[in-house]
Amino acid sequence: MTQIMGSDKQGLIFEIISARISEEAAEKKHVIYTLQVRFISGSDDLSPSVIERRYTHFLNLYNELKKEQPQLMANVAFPKKVLTGNFDNELISERSTGFESLLKHVSMESRLRTSDALFKFLQQVELSRAKELLEKNDHVFAYPILENSFKLLNKVFTDRSPAVLLALCRLLACSMSIPDMPDSLKWADLTLHRYEGVSDSDLLELYLPLLQACVKVWWKNGREKDELEQRISNLQRQGMKVDESKTLMEMVSVVELKIFPPDT
Repeated sequence: MTQIMGSDKQGLIFEIISARISEEAAEKKHVIYTLQVRFISGSDDLSPSVIERRYTHFLNLYNELKKEQPQLMANVAFPKKVLTGNFDNELISERSTGFESLLKHVSMESRLRTSDALFKFLQQVELSRAKELLEKNDHVFAYPILENSFKLLNKVFTDRSPAVLLALCRLLACSMSIPDMPDSLKWADLTLHRYEGVSDSDLLELYLPLLQACVKVWWKNGREKDELEQRISNLQRQGMKVDESKTLMEMVSVVELKIFPPDT
């Protein structure tokens, strides 16, 4: 399981590695900060995850954490908004330092680290984009977004956390829709392994559709699938029901709404 330690040389490391000014015609001019996330345990993380966020994303994270855990956030400062000079290099540098300090504090407090606020901050932007692509059946373009998101969440949360397992199931489902995608077998094997020992009742709703998806992947890759089919039969005899009209991808969305309901 992933562990997080409060050290500059070991554990979860958040770093703002660059910042740029975006002047896209469709949006107001703003600064985009590039956030790199590494998990170091014994040796450096050779596959860091990178996402881009705006000031408002960090501000929303800060405000939501203060609302969820006011005592843990009581002494945490946050870079204030300014009326002018938003694109000054010194201000951008100061804000970058402030964002890193906030995320370091979050990483060292388990209740903050496992919060819905951090989960949303880390994946909402990319997941929204990936879902748009999936709705258009643009699986090839959605796949690298989902892969990066899974790898990022897997650095921050435990291996069998709902956030990580949902991301992994969605990644597997997406890979299965891409012709001749060799990684489908890798994701199928990893997801099955991660599901060993899962007891969350909502997550278990995914188990049968996951097994059925893995049967298809194993068959397509020439692997014997009798074991999986027997497992499905045993679960059905035990009374586990499955809506066979829904694919693994569709069931991920159903379960996700139960575990992470949208804000009301």
